[in-house]
Amino acid sequence: MNPKDGVQSQSRRNFLRAGAILGADSLLGVSLPVSAALANEPGVASFMKLSRLLVNHHLDEGVGQRMWVLLKDKHSNLNQNVADILKIATQKQAKIVEDFFADIPVGELQDLAYQIIFGWYAGCLDTSAQAESFAFEQALTFQNTADVITIPSYGVSGPNDWADRPNVPVLPLRKF
Repeated sequence: MNPKDGVQSQSRRNFLRAGAILGADSLLGVSLPVSAALANEPGVASFMKLSRLLVNHHLDEGVGQRMWVLLKDKHSNLNQNVADILKIATQKQAKIVEDFFADIPVGELQDLAYQIIFGWYAGCLDTSAQAESFAFEQALTFQNTADVITIPSYGVSGPNDWADRPNVPVLPLRKF
């Protein structure tokens, strides 16, 4: 076999593999993770700043980017609304949600704030049958109970973990 043919075969194989992945992506409707290009958008940074004020947890940047994209489709003036809520928080010198939430006017701004909080916990923006999920394992509802609730899976030792671990107690059992 000619080494040059091996390089071409490898290149062709990578090209076909990439085409198969993109084809499966379009057929299944699965989205690839949001790229780092979105991180440079000014709306995402403001959205994450507001999210950190509304939700007092460690928030995943990728989940935030995916939520921002979905919210942008639902709210044509998302960036302005985020700026308005941040302005209220800044005026109140807010460090946590309780410092400023009562001052958010009832209506569009307060509805958006509730939707952002709900989104971080639920991993989707609403409870409708058409709601698009943007987080599952990273959703805060799961994170708060991750140490006691198993993700629905056939792998009882954890997601993508099929090995059976020995059932050894943390401390020796006391004998009476």
